[in-house]
Amino acid sequence: MGSVQTLQDSDGGAEGGAAATTWLLSSDSHIVEPPDLWAARMPQDESLPRVVRQDDGDWWYVDGRKTMSFLGIQPGMRFEKNPDLLRTSGTFEEVVRAAYDPHAYVTANEADGVWGSVIYPSEGLVLFGVPNSGVVTRAMRIYIDWIAEFCASEPLRLKGIAMLNLDDPAVAEEELRRCHRIGLAGALITVAPPVWGPYRDRAYDAFWAAAADLAMPLSLHVGTERGDSRAAEVPQLDVTNVPPSVFVNKDYAVRRTLADLMLSGVFERHPDVRIGTVEHELGWIPFFLDQLDYTYTDRPARGPEWRRFADPDRLPSHFFRTNCFASFQEDAIGIRLRDLIGVETLMWGSDYPHTESTFPRSRQILAEILDGLDQEERHQVTAANAAQLYSFTLPDAPDAPDAPDRPVASDS
Repeated sequence: MGSVQTLQDSDGGAEGGAAATTWLLSSDSHIVEPPDLWAARMPQDESLPRVVRQDDGDWWYVDGRKTMSFLGIQPGMRFEKNPDLLRTSGTFEEVVRAAYDPHAYVTANEADGVWGSVIYPSEGLVLFGVPNSGVVTRAMRIYIDWIAEFCASEPLRLKGIAMLNLDDPAVAEEELRRCHRIGLAGALITVAPPVWGPYRDRAYDAFWAAAADLAMPLSLHVGTERGDSRAAEVPQLDVTNVPPSVFVNKDYAVRRTLADLMLSGVFERHPDVRIGTVEHELGWIPFFLDQLDYTYTDRPARGPEWRRFADPDRLPSHFFRTNCFASFQEDAIGIRLRDLIGVETLMWGSDYPHTESTFPRSRQILAEILDGLDQEERHQVTAANAAQLYSFTLPDAPDAPDAPDRPVASDS
């Protein structure tokens, strides 16, 4: 078992002494799907994700359309401070082994101080944008089987998140129940459903109820907007054409979705369902919650979707603290506003092995952005909240010396 570094305060001292030494849990990590994941399991279906080698690397194609190349080819390189050297494409041979081998995954993250990881897809995120609903459902089902097998190799350390297509809520409900049976820890749903199927629609109620009954947290991850199967315009899937404004305003879709969920009474009807924002960071949340309450208390009702809660003193912001969670990567401003958000909702994620990951400097980065938090708050944000939500069991904190500043994960 590797050593783990103390989360230090800004002047280098270890706040809380030995008690400050603790394992981290990443609530948002990823795998890199092997190139034959779909082709090997359903070779006859050429609409499913497949890899095509081109001049600048290997590219995934889904339903005949170019989407994304391989990530996991340069974790840690962002710290070289030259963004022009970072790449958006590469071959699978360049992907670090820890991105697709569960045992190497645990070893690499342990060197970064991370005991356990909640695992999301990489290419799988793009599937939400594919308009063909049948292709999406089939591809997600195959991924679910694969990620369950992947995490079963390290069940105490890796918690897999399913992907679900909610175009047909009844089908999604049955698939959610299957995901629970095969050991997955939660499910990823689109951050932006199509206009004809907003989450305020009561057609989703049985799905929300199943998620609550199964204690399966639902995630709204950045970059999972649904490609509308009924729309005339085909969405852009090629990641090389994403404008920078999308990255700057990545919380736009999740704000609309969370507002629909809260104001339409989803959390009032299903008090045990947990739905979280993942990789949208935190700083937007206090103003968003204030606007929710202002809209609820100071604006006149408009149409049947404007409703009042059974408790006359209840405000929409209440449901964020009771039913939502917020996974972030490195948002120092959001942490400063933690009292307005709710420390109990916050959980850190490294985003390993993506280029923007905090790996292999997670402990150093956390020491900086968590400066000023007491030890209990630090433990909540870096481990305890994720442990409770995803049923991790953390070992006792090791009494070990500091780990190297930039550990090198073995690729063997």
